[in-house]
Amino acid sequence: MVYNRQKKMKRTIFLLVIACIVSLLAFEGCKKEKQMYTITVASNISSCSVSGGGTFEDGTTTTITAIPADGYTFVKWNDEITTNPRTITVTGNAAYIAMFEETGNGGGNGGGSSSIPTPTGVTASIETENGTDYILIEWNSVSSAVQYKVYYSTSSSGSYEYLGYTTQNYGYIVASNTYNYFKVSAVDADGNESGLSSYAYCYYSGNGGGGGGGGVSVPNAPTGVTASNVGSSSSPQIKISWSSVSNATGYKVYRSSSASGTYSQIGSETSNTYLYDYSPMSGYNYYKVKAVNSAGESSYSSYTYYNNNGGGGGGTSYSPCPPTISVSGTSSQSVTWTISTSTGCGTPTSYEVYHYNPCSEEWDLMTTTTSRSYSCPSSAVHPGINKYTVKAINSQGSAYNTATSQSVPLAKPSSFSVQKLGNDGIKFTWASVAKATGYQIFMSSTANGTYTIYQDLNNYTGTEQICSFPGTSGTTYYFKIKAVFYCGYINEYSDLTTYKSVTF
Repeated sequence: MVYNRQKKMKRTIFLLVIACIVSLLAFEGCKKEKQMYTITVASNISSCSVSGGGTFEDGTTTTITAIPADGYTFVKWNDEITTNPRTITVTGNAAYIAMFEETGNGGGNGGGSSSIPTPTGVTASIETENGTDYILIEWNSVSSAVQYKVYYSTSSSGSYEYLGYTTQNYGYIVASNTYNYFKVSAVDADGNESGLSSYAYCYYSGNGGGGGGGGVSVPNAPTGVTASNVGSSSSPQIKISWSSVSNATGYKVYRSSSASGTYSQIGSETSNTYLYDYSPMSGYNYYKVKAVNSAGESSYSSYTYYNNNGGGGGGTSYSPCPPTISVSGTSSQSVTWTISTSTGCGTPTSYEVYHYNPCSEEWDLMTTTTSRSYSCPSSAVHPGINKYTVKAINSQGSAYNTATSQSVPLAKPSSFSVQKLGNDGIKFTWASVAKATGYQIFMSSTANGTYTIYQDLNNYTGTEQICSFPGTSGTTYYFKIKAVFYCGYINEYSDLTTYKSVTF
């Protein structure tokens, strides 16, 4: 289990909660027997619960309590009473619906930007309290975040499993495994989630030590990495430099023939913040650096590159320089790019255009072309921010760059209608929304009141939903609907429709 616990009396205790899974509501009907009456209790969110219902003798009292699931908060009962727990005097059959809303949701219109920043400065270290060893994960706060999600793996490049979330910029997990890698994302009030942070590493020896021993944390990735030739054109010596990292005891330097290729270690330094590559490859050389100490090694730095002409004379060929890319459009998108013609930049003979698919979490090759533009079809464009990479290629090598589009809105459902089915059911219908992966139905007791989620229909592409609903006779209920798109790191919401009402 993962916890936010008190740290030296300076931290508030929070539970880092496993995310709720929302299912459909189901209510039991009312039964009447002589002077015995049934109090039916239910929740508009099925992962939340209500206690205190049952069959009672006329005139007795019972207490009903709305119990929110982790990540939700109680708002009110369906008759507008906000007292919780609430004492009821039984005088007849009655139904009480507890209205919950997701923390940070607010029942608003959704939508919004998905460009929430990724958390930085993630660290992990061992702490011991009352004989129990914990791993403390900390990171820099993101101003627009209402919560953070924490992910875990036993290797730096392995699959990261979602652990849970917290509203603070720290969390605890009980130490058990030897090798522990963590990444963090930020989530805003509209449910938009950032990309995953660089990983933080913590070694746990199982005897109260760990974190590299004595609470040492894994160093941050080096910054300010540069590469320059301090030799000659015929005998290049590439000096790779970087800014020192405060708790690093050494550095590892890696090289690749492409920015996104496999990086192989070419050397290490114990204290100096530079290293020489005396045998650079012909064409582009890409370099990354890691900082190391007794706790482990940092994530890779950002890459730097040097274009080596191979020691030739005036007729030497160069690999291309990275293109400059721009993206425009919404339903279909136009990708255009320019290529530098400065000294040291070769002329490309072709280009490859890639589009990132958040559902498969892979870059899809869209086209190979000799032009400097590409029109991405609407079938590939998804709601939210779309990412594109263009690779410039010639016989000497290749170079690429990446650009993003403006956020693509998700259309709200049309033809929304609500129909009462007898005295205990409602039928919802709407028109399908292109690209939607599901829908959310909201409910309110007044037309202009606060709307909270009544049904969360994730992974649902249908256009009809029939629900049990123990409506109170003479009461009018109001409903709205929005479309959602959940895929990979993308969480997009349409605006809410205008309300539809039904009276029991």
